[in-house]
Amino acid sequence: MATAAYEQLKLHITPEKFYVEACDDGADDVLTIDRVSTEVTLAVKKDVPPSAVTRPIFGILGTIHLVAGNYLIVITKKIKVGEFFSHVVWKATDFDVLSYKKTMLHLTDIQIQFLNYAISYGEKGKQKCTGTQHQI
Repeated sequence: MATAAYEQLKLHITPEKFYVEACDDGADDVLTIDRVSTEVTLAVKKDVPPSAVTRPIFGILGTIHLVAGNYLIVITKKIKVGEFFSHVVWKATDFDVLSYKKTMLHLTDIQIQFLNYAISYGEKGKQKCTGTQHQI
């Protein structure tokens, strides 16, 4: 029997980990991603530190490896495009690309230029680079 996907998610960010919390009624699951080892584990809500920066997300697109290291790609906006056998079909319309690394001081100027190009590729220069978070 297939289980339904979670409808409501929160992303909690600390310097050590990303926490993706399921916020649907009765859900206690938290996906934990270690920013150093990249280990992914399942935890519970009480494991999320209260000091974490929190924001809503609509899903995880995946991870990519760029010159600066690994990045987590999360869906930040979506629109309903239809229904299929009584299930809503969503289109992801905006994403954030979040660095596992806390800083980019280890990169050369050429590497930073390459990274900015890679992040903005396909988005017609819409990207905004703030050092630890890349929004496309």
